Amino acid sequence: MKLLTALKRHIFMSLGNMLPTYGPFNRMRASMYRTAGMVIGKDVTIIGPLSVEMSLNQETIGGISIGDRAYLNADTRLACRNSRISIGVDVQIGPRVSFETATHGLVFEPELGRGLDQQEIRIENKVWIGAGATILPGVTIHEAAVVAAGAVVTKDVPAYTLVGGVPARKIKDIERT
Repeated sequence: MKLLTALKRHIFMSLGNMLPTYGPFNRMRASMYRTAGMVIGKDVTIIGPLSVEMSLNQETIGGISIGDRAYLNADTRLACRNSRISIGVDVQIGPRVSFETATHGLVFEPELGRGLDQQEIRIENKVWIGAGATILPGVTIHEAAVVAAGAVVTKDVPAYTLVGGVPARKIKDIERT
């Protein structure tokens, strides 16, 4: 049964990624990903292809949730083995953004390697993440925050804050309307 479920997920992810990247196909793609096991809200646009870390032995796709009216541009990567990625309502994600819920330790241990640290990533409502940004394990990006293109986010981002750089640092507060 586990193998059949994994096969179903792989087939529907592949079908979704093969669709053209315009018009009605973007919503059709979200439907394919939903069938593969992701939790996806209403009126979500996914330009695709979407790269999702997949495994026969570990839950991956079921750990992804995307809120209503979210927009994911081309080549978004969601790596969430044994963890979760939660994307809120009205979130905009630029092309080539990478969400990485796992990292390795710095010290190499014989027989153990570098180990693996896995933590959830949470993106709250109305967040905008610019092209090529990387979001690392354990990060929460709070409501209406903006992440500049190319930033590497290593710690939580407060609400209504613009961050950028490597590692990402506060650039300024964003005016609340």
